[in-house]
Amino acid sequence: MIFLRKNKKLKRESDFLEAEEILFNKEALAKVSEFEEIQKLEISVGRWGLDLISFFGIFIFIMAFSIVLFLNTVHGNELKLSAQRNAIASIPIIADRGLIFDRFDKSLVYNQEVFDLVFFPNYLPIEKDKREEVLNKIYQNSEIKNLFSEENLIENFDFLEPFVLKSNLTREEAIQFESYFAGYPVIQVVRQNLRQYQSSLAFSHLLGYTGRVSKEDIEKNPQYQNFSKIGKNGLEAFYEDYLRGEDGEIKILRNAAMEILEQSANKEPERGNNLKLTIDGELQEYSYKRLSQQIKNIGKERGGIVLITNPQTGEILTLVSYPGYDINLFSKGIDQREFELLMNSPLKPLFNRVVSGLYNPGSTIKPIMAISALQEKVIDPFGKIETHGYISIPNPYFPDKPSIFVDWRNNGYVDMQDAIARSSNVYFYIIGGGYDKYQGLGIQRIKEYLEKFNFNQISGIDLPAEKIGNIPDEKSKKIWRIGDTYNVSIGQGDLTTTPIRLITALNSLINGGKILKPYLVSEIIDNNQRIIFKNQPQIIQENFLDSENLKIVKDGMKKTVTSPLGTAYTLNDLPFSVGGKSGSAQTFGNTKINALFFSFAPAENPKISLLVLIEDVPEGSLNAIPVAKDILLWYYKNRGL
Repeated sequence: MIFLRKNKKLKRESDFLEAEEILFNKEALAKVSEFEEIQKLEISVGRWGLDLISFFGIFIFIMAFSIVLFLNTVHGNELKLSAQRNAIASIPIIADRGLIFDRFDKSLVYNQEVFDLVFFPNYLPIEKDKREEVLNKIYQNSEIKNLFSEENLIENFDFLEPFVLKSNLTREEAIQFESYFAGYPVIQVVRQNLRQYQSSLAFSHLLGYTGRVSKEDIEKNPQYQNFSKIGKNGLEAFYEDYLRGEDGEIKILRNAAMEILEQSANKEPERGNNLKLTIDGELQEYSYKRLSQQIKNIGKERGGIVLITNPQTGEILTLVSYPGYDINLFSKGIDQREFELLMNSPLKPLFNRVVSGLYNPGSTIKPIMAISALQEKVIDPFGKIETHGYISIPNPYFPDKPSIFVDWRNNGYVDMQDAIARSSNVYFYIIGGGYDKYQGLGIQRIKEYLEKFNFNQISGIDLPAEKIGNIPDEKSKKIWRIGDTYNVSIGQGDLTTTPIRLITALNSLINGGKILKPYLVSEIIDNNQRIIFKNQPQIIQENFLDSENLKIVKDGMKKTVTSPLGTAYTLNDLPFSVGGKSGSAQTFGNTKINALFFSFAPAENPKISLLVLIEDVPEGSLNAIPVAKDILLWYYKNRGL
């Protein structure tokens, strides 16, 4: 892939080249010769004119002599150093990029040696005849000739910056070009690293990919060159400064004709640092495969996520955004057609749903509403409320047409733990917005608690492009109604969050009340196998929830699995204890439903927590629960609980 600068006008400076000198076009060179002939004087000059010319000639000679004397006296050393610099060319030796390993030291990426053919226009001879000799030598190579299109050069050529003529040469091609251009520093074979990723689809949004630098990249970081490759997305981008090594260089001594007299390695390259992740590579692959299988079983392709954490530390064990894409295509240099297919796909495969997707949390928000109500003492957790299957609110505009807020089923009399286990909407309408004799939290207190759970902030995960969700309040609308508060109380309406933010908030209900910063990199290791960075659990928020209230809510999530009326009772036959909370979030004007399910195991002292989300499903959380069940069972069999 050739990266060239766009819309550059060609301007002639004393040491720069004319366009026809680069294009090696014989017809253009002939026109130059014809133009030079035209410049000869064809009109005789009179005596008075000759005297005037003589005067100006003497004046110019005196001025030139004075300038030369001044430069030689005052700037002599600077000019000498400049000449030395012009005689020495520097060719980079690209450093190997650091590798990435999972938590069990399984390599997730490796470097394949490839070569780029790079044109260094600033190493062309200054003298016109020598320059033409070098350019003609280059142009005699038919393959190079095809790479130098006249239109391409006129529009894109930059006289000072090197650029890639051809990427990803094989070793055989590299040897052929090196042999042909031996002695000419203007065209060099530069060794590169082609990043190759294992299980490309499953790890695409996690690892990201590398690619050629853009003009904007170079402006931000002048150490990059036109042929540099850098991290463009995922961990490759976030940890670019650690993964990228320090390039070496070869010094080339040249004569006036820019021919190579001597070359030697002036500086050896230094490889980048390695990353050791918190990710379980096999669990990541299985989770992607199981989610893909479930989506196919539903009947059509759609988006989804699987996110698995250690709720006690904040470590991410699995981060899957579905569908994935082949990151090896980007590493090699994706063509325009393939890129447009990915960009225009309605499934948005380039979109990292885990950190950038904004979703209604649906009923998974109910345990957070429950503990907020307990903290504010607006409800007796053991008191029974008759839910009826709906509540009716008077309509001030149409008294004979009350506003009806329905439940997904008639759950009868329920206390708080029953309401969590059965996912009663009416119960949470009441403790959220109030009804009859129950005051409820009200939207202002709901907002305050959602902010305590950090829903108004990013989680801080070590990935780019993380988004912040929305917490609505009375200022969000011209007229805020009780129905708006009811919607927020069950995770609907204008309340949105990312999956990574949601799981960190729910984890606090099962780890003793701590909001932890999620992280993907556990260690950074240098070339000498020294650990230069070691991640530790970071507590963002704690001591804002009473332990008794935490126990009540956690027991309610256990009953989701253990109670025959619980929404995830199908998990009760697993050989270990599980807790969880299901969710079904209506989207797009209540025409589509996203399925969510949060679970943790073992229920008493959780080692893992799991969030599954599948977009646009026909039966809500019922579609997400089987995925969670199989993943939990896989973990139990292969890692233990």
